[in-house]
Amino acid sequence: MKLRRAALRAALALALLPLLTPAGAVEPISLGLAIAGAAASALTGFISYPRLYCYFRECCLQRNDPRAAAALQDTLDKRLFGQHLVSKVVVKAVRGFLNNTNAKKPLALSLHGWTGTGKNFVSKIVAESIYKKGLQSKYVHQFVATLHFPHAHSINLYKDQLQSWIRGNVSICPRSLFIFDEMDKMH
Repeated sequence: MKLRRAALRAALALALLPLLTPAGAVEPISLGLAIAGAAASALTGFISYPRLYCYFRECCLQRNDPRAAAALQDTLDKRLFGQHLVSKVVVKAVRGFLNNTNAKKPLALSLHGWTGTGKNFVSKIVAESIYKKGLQSKYVHQFVATLHFPHAHSINLYKDQLQSWIRGNVSICPRSLFIFDEMDKMH
């Protein structure tokens, strides 16, 4: 049995030996440059092809396809109850916004209602339909008036900071999503 294993190993080594000899004839500098060139070329192709790049990394508008609005409609139909008007209006607005490739203005949705009517729930669904990471996306910004703007005497400071924040983030991603919650409680 041991003799058989030793013979098998020797035969395998002899069979693989011709594969190793061409590597000994290659100049190491040329081989290194060839590998570096191939890696740089692959990286350039990866970065320059947005769909491939955005598959692995978060991009400004990930779901820029007609199915995003259909998926939003389907999700709202399955998860939102008693708010059929909201579903129609939100889907129509988001569909128009996503289909407009040269938008001059941001999408603005103002959701009103009592506590527990689903305003934040709808905002979350919209964020998830546009960005894979939903509310956790770096392009989705959520503000709660009572948390982020607690002092009535600082309202002018808040206004300036918020305008600066919005300008900066819209310059990074024109289709950023800003969600403002409890704005009625802001003084």
